[in-house]
Amino acid sequence: MAGRRIFIASLICALALGENACSYPSQPGDPGTSRYVVSVQAVIVRPQVMHFLAIGETQQLAAAVFPANATDQAIAWESTDTTVATVDSVGRVTAKAIGSDVFITAYTHDGHHQSSANVTVEP
Repeated sequence: MAGRRIFIASLICALALGENACSYPSQPGDPGTSRYVVSVQAVIVRPQVMHFLAIGETQQLAAAVFPANATDQAIAWESTDTTVATVDSVGRVTAKAIGSDVFITAYTHDGHHQSSANVTVEP
C-alpha cells in the first residue's frame, strides 16, 4: 500500500511541477524511488610535473575523482598559459612554445575541487 501512495504522490508532483522536480525516499519494500548522490571529495591529477623537450610534443594527464563512486565524474581542463601549453577535453597536453610554470588544472564539474600539473617546455 505504501508503494501505491508514493506512486500517486509522485504522479501528482510530476504533473504539477515537472517530471524531475520531485523526489521521495524509499520505504522498506518499495521500489527504488529515490536518487542517492555521492558527492565528490577530491580530484588528483597525475603526473603532477610534466617536462617537454620539443615543441609539438604531447603527453597525457589523468584525473582521478574521489570517491571512485562519486555521482558526477565530469572534469574540465584549463591551461594558465595557452601560448606555452594547451590541454584538450581529455587531458592531452601539447607543448606550444618554450616556457615554464604553466599549470594545467582539472576542475570537478561542481567547481569545488581542483588539482594541477606544473608544465615546463625546454629547448
